[in-house]
Amino acid sequence: MEIEEKNQSKQFISLDNLLEILGNPTRRIILSKLAKVPHSASELSKILGISRQAVHSQLEILGSSNILERIGDEKRGSKFRIKSNLSIRIDITPDYYNIQYSMAQIDSKAKSINLKDIGCSIKYENIKTPDNKIRFLGEQIRDIEHSIRNLEGDRRKLLQNKECFIIELKSIINRTYQKHFLKPKAEVENLEREIFYTLFYNPVQFRKRISIDNLMDRLFFSDLDPFTRESKIGDVKSLLRDMSSFMDFLWEDDDDWFFDF
Repeated sequence: MEIEEKNQSKQFISLDNLLEILGNPTRRIILSKLAKVPHSASELSKILGISRQAVHSQLEILGSSNILERIGDEKRGSKFRIKSNLSIRIDITPDYYNIQYSMAQIDSKAKSINLKDIGCSIKYENIKTPDNKIRFLGEQIRDIEHSIRNLEGDRRKLLQNKECFIIELKSIINRTYQKHFLKPKAEVENLEREIFYTLFYNPVQFRKRISIDNLMDRLFFSDLDPFTRESKIGDVKSLLRDMSSFMDFLWEDDDDWFFDF
């Protein structure tokens, strides 16, 4: 699982909680509506055919997770809109499992991007009628969606190529495991291979420095209690030292681990 670095995107909610929130069909409909037009609780109640109390309950969950914000005067019937930018990408194959997740709150002082920033303000300003302006904007959106589809096609091809390399890598790792690690260690029976796989799923992230904390998160996908986490960290560090003894591109420096290739 990949979570973008905090200096690029602040994480306000855990991935597990986010997936649980989005797993509710009522909340997905609410988000779909609010992504187009801000709605009040009463408006959503009529659309969904449920009580305002039920709508408020869902809005409270979304609001407490920094996904929604209230706009307008509450006494005069305030409305809600989506507050944060969410991005989730999940890739699952027989040889690969990866989740990329980012959640960024827009800074109220940040400059909004406009037509001038993307280089089409002059052309747009020369269009006189609203109908032609709408047509122009629709064409731009259509072209962007077409480009995104092309990028997704290229991405699928790259993922297929990556899986091909991973399959070959796993073959080598399995042979290495049989030769160097096949020992009666019940508690870490498969951990050696999992470390290999995890490091090589995203070697760019672990290129300069192998963060033990990040590696633990990717290995166990959950918040371990402090005692269990320290115990697992000890196992991982021990196995990294074993691996570095026969891999000349993996080395340790003052408890930090590095790939050198």
